Amino acid sequence: MRTIIALLCAVSCAAVLVGGCSTPSSGPDIPVGPEFRDRESPENVLYNLELAYEEMDLEEYLDCLSEDFEFFPCQDDVNDPELDLPSVWYKTDEATLHENMFADSSDVESITLTLTVASIDYDDGIPDDPLDNTCVCVVDVELQVNLYGGLTFLATAPSEFRMRIDIDQPNPVPDPEDVLWWETYHWFDLGGEGRGAVAGREEDATWGRIKYCFLESLSEPSRRTSPAEVIDQLEASYVAMDTVSYLDCLSGDFIFYPCEDDVNDPELDIPPEWYKPDERTMHGNMFSEETNVESISLTLTTTEVVHDTGANPEDPLDDTYVHTEDVDLRVNLYAPLTYHATVPSEFHLRVDPDEEGPYGETMWEVYLWYDLGGEGRGAVSGRVEDATWGSIKAMYW
Repeated sequence: MRTIIALLCAVSCAAVLVGGCSTPSSGPDIPVGPEFRDRESPENVLYNLELAYEEMDLEEYLDCLSEDFEFFPCQDDVNDPELDLPSVWYKTDEATLHENMFADSSDVESITLTLTVASIDYDDGIPDDPLDNTCVCVVDVELQVNLYGGLTFLATAPSEFRMRIDIDQPNPVPDPEDVLWWETYHWFDLGGEGRGAVAGREEDATWGRIKYCFLESLSEPSRRTSPAEVIDQLEASYVAMDTVSYLDCLSGDFIFYPCEDDVNDPELDIPPEWYKPDERTMHGNMFSEETNVESISLTLTTTEVVHDTGANPEDPLDDTYVHTEDVDLRVNLYAPLTYHATVPSEFHLRVDPDEEGPYGETMWEVYLWYDLGGEGRGAVSGRVEDATWGSIKAMYW
């Protein structure tokens, strides 16, 4: 990459010198900067990302990413308790960490990056609709982040970039002859060998670990800039037993509806609905330091999404979404006993009218939640007791 840049600069300088022989310029010299490309192919997106890193150019780097971009650190990093990496972060977080990394006051002296495409798999999506095209690029990585203290972070594990057509490109309704622009919407740090080894003044790391060094905290405790991100935040807040982050997912007029079997069971004494103040009480008890809960694991898997464009289809602010999620919730007590909920939940989401993201993004919130009930309730096996999510919550009222 640096060789390419050097050649480009050399050619540009030669052109200026030749022009100077015939027509001397009386104006000031104009510095020749790096040449970023139009994002008309996945390769050009990777070229711009590579060049933006080496030039430490925040604006050009962020231009490669979609507004709903998500970065997924490798699983080994996420599972390492010493690193404390989240399982996903977003474009707002990328903006924060790279602003820190690329700043003049940063500890970073220079960066070199080489991205080598190992494979590109295209998916044409809906036939005859070029805006539905996507691709998956697997890329070999050689990243060196050189600090002023003489230490270099070295990342060599591959990355997987998932790209799609940018609907905000110059040609939003393209003609057949138009060249479409691409953007990255998902980035997976694949991890692999070399993590954690230290040799001299070089420290092997993953790209995600290097990024996270420059993210002092996530850009916002609330990252609810899409309905899916609300579900992600709710899931993460349960695992972290973080009452504030959990309640942040819920609207002020939030209502929870337990499943009908729980409501009709006289032994449980569960009401047909409850509200956000009740959720605050329950989770304040469940997540407190004095709780009998040792740990929680939760996996939400989306099985269906229904989008309602509202009364005015042209106004996205009255849109609503219904997410049906398969649930795998384990509330592990010190006893030891585990409450296990596996029946699905239905989340109704809408735009949050009272809050927007740090860059003016629309925020979303859950306003209705239905515990759907089903098979598995009441069975006891060893140290695991099946329950519904609603019945587990109600234990901490």
